Amino acid sequence: MKRTFLLIIVAFAFSFGVSARDIKVLAIGNSFSVDVVEQNLHELAKAEGTTLVIGNLYIGGCGLQKHLSNLRKEKKAYSYRKVDKHGEKTTTPRVSIQQALADEKWDYVMVQQVSGFGGVYASFGRYLPEMMTILRDLTPYKPKFIIMQTWAYQSDSDHQSFSIYNYDQMTMYKALVESYNKVFHDKQYGFHAIVPNGTAIQNGRMVFGDKLTRDGYHLDKRVGRYIGACTMCEVVLGKSVVGNKYRPSNISEEEALLAQKAAHAAVLKPTEITNIE
Repeated sequence: MKRTFLLIIVAFAFSFGVSARDIKVLAIGNSFSVDVVEQNLHELAKAEGTTLVIGNLYIGGCGLQKHLSNLRKEKKAYSYRKVDKHGEKTTTPRVSIQQALADEKWDYVMVQQVSGFGGVYASFGRYLPEMMTILRDLTPYKPKFIIMQTWAYQSDSDHQSFSIYNYDQMTMYKALVESYNKVFHDKQYGFHAIVPNGTAIQNGRMVFGDKLTRDGYHLDKRVGRYIGACTMCEVVLGKSVVGNKYRPSNISEEEALLAQKAAHAAVLKPTEITNIE
């Protein structure tokens, strides 16, 4: 009797186009979250039989200090970019964090520091505790909060924040790993997972070379963005991305497999570089 009732409920849900496997992910970020969630991610999940609804609250160069200020003031300052369950993209201007959090019952909410200060541990403690408290108060549906470890700049990058790390990629990478690892393991924040894109990109550089960005810091629109999405996909789905059948048309099968391995190795070992070859 109970089994029959359950089957009826499932059939009823599907009759209205509701998939029991829908996963909803919201990023509170900037251009680095654009690189990771706005392309490839929906398609990678679909190839695994999972439907993603993706939201990205975007302000270019936005860090934790500004996110917190916007939260306090309920400021409608974001471009709210959304990928629905069918893969259709929409952009809504002048949206607040509060409005986006209420738009869906998100399964995951991702935060990050602005790239230049990601390796400065003190920059998290000044703003993140209050920000996480407010976010939890605004989400009684209790999403899983995750944090994205950003990547080090290309060795010849002219980004002004690169000076913090003496214009040295490995110095920046190690600082990012240390800072994000401390934040992730700090119980006051209660993060469910870390998205180790800093390590994934560094793994990728071992085989693709130091050209995975298009301007020295944003991911290139081929392999770089694909690695970022693969890493995010594996964390959200909890399943190895290696062997996933989706790849953009401008990436070869060999490149796609190496990118998937770079992401997978990072999820397994988020604090160390792996030679995936």
